[in-house]
Amino acid sequence: MENMTLLVTYTCKPGQAGAYVQALKSSGVQEKIRAEDGCLRYDYHISCEAADTVVLLEQWRDEAAQQAHMAQPHMETVRRLKAAHVLDVRLDRVQ
Repeated sequence: MENMTLLVTYTCKPGQAGAYVQALKSSGVQEKIRAEDGCLRYDYHISCEAADTVVLLEQWRDEAAQQAHMAQPHMETVRRLKAAHVLDVRLDRVQ
């Protein structure tokens, strides 16, 4: 089976990109996700050109691992933090 790579682009509320990434890190959710079975990469990046943009590069062993990830209880923390800091989300699957 082929790995699944996703590029998730978050448009944050004005001035909230850094706060969003810091909140994710301090909550411990990023490390929980990285420890999930099938997680190969899970990295947030703040754009140096678009101040309110955060990009998440995530890679999974396969689609089943990514689907299991979405059902994890700690994803509620991610949803709560997104609601506080993010205006829009775009998801692209990388081939």
